[in-house]
Amino acid sequence: MAELIPLITDMLKRPETHKVLSTVTPDGKPHSIVCGSLIVKDPSTIMVGQVYLTRTCVNLANNRNVEFLVWRGPDAYSIQATFVSRQDSGPEMEKMTQLLAKMNMVPTAVLEFSVDSAYYEGITEKAGTQVL
Repeated sequence: MAELIPLITDMLKRPETHKVLSTVTPDGKPHSIVCGSLIVKDPSTIMVGQVYLTRTCVNLANNRNVEFLVWRGPDAYSIQATFVSRQDSGPEMEKMTQLLAKMNMVPTAVLEFSVDSAYYEGITEKAGTQVL
């Protein structure tokens, strides 16, 4: 388990940051979704609200490894993480329900991921550099 640096945590918390969650299908193909319901629980934990995500959850049952690609302007980061749990009640679910109510959506659960590593993927010669 790794801890996100403050720069990445700040980027994840901003609504104008673009966020994509990628999983792997049972037959090994990539599957990516726009991730509009993301919370940084702590520096080593990312939470995602489950609204639909049917294929994503099937993929997670077969392969717990994921990647978050986040970018704002020329700065981008690839965050590798591991699926930990699915929770349909508790404080994180309540927090996610409040967040998604602003978008007229209702989550069925919240998915928890443990951060493994991250790479800078922005538009500079430093692209591909591991940052944690």
